Amino acid sequence: MKKIFNLFLFLGIALVATSCFEDNRVTWQGAVLEFDQTVTTTPALGVNYPIITTTRGATIRTRINLVGAQRPNDEVITVSVDPASTGREGVHFNMRNGGRVTIPANSSFGFLEVDVLNPPPAPGTNVVFVFNIEGNENLKPSQNYRRIGFRLNL
Repeated sequence: MKKIFNLFLFLGIALVATSCFEDNRVTWQGAVLEFDQTVTTTPALGVNYPIITTTRGATIRTRINLVGAQRPNDEVITVSVDPASTGREGVHFNMRNGGRVTIPANSSFGFLEVDVLNPPPAPGTNVVFVFNIEGNENLKPSQNYRRIGFRLNL
């Protein structure tokens, strides 16, 4: 009988002690943009973004994530070529849609598409093209995951 009483007393105290806690969950209200592969791939040596090898004539289709609440309308964001790139647009690659990427309404993803050209061979050399997410007036890039590079062996 004493054990049953102690059990009920313990359960009663546990119920009363936990029923007074407030729901203090912290939720983030912002939104940022990031290249998906920068989150899942280790940065290259000497830079803070990954450099992924590609081939001549390939089409690069890399995903851009919207981290935050989905938007009710399409969001058009801009991606630019980083000045540190050794690859040149029109010579080594062409960005589709002029570097404009659409994240559809009620979606968390958009895709940057780049056509890798077939430049003249230069054995033993390579070029790297690096892209930066610029965003738009509503969405800004994550400072840690805004850049990605692609290496083309000539």
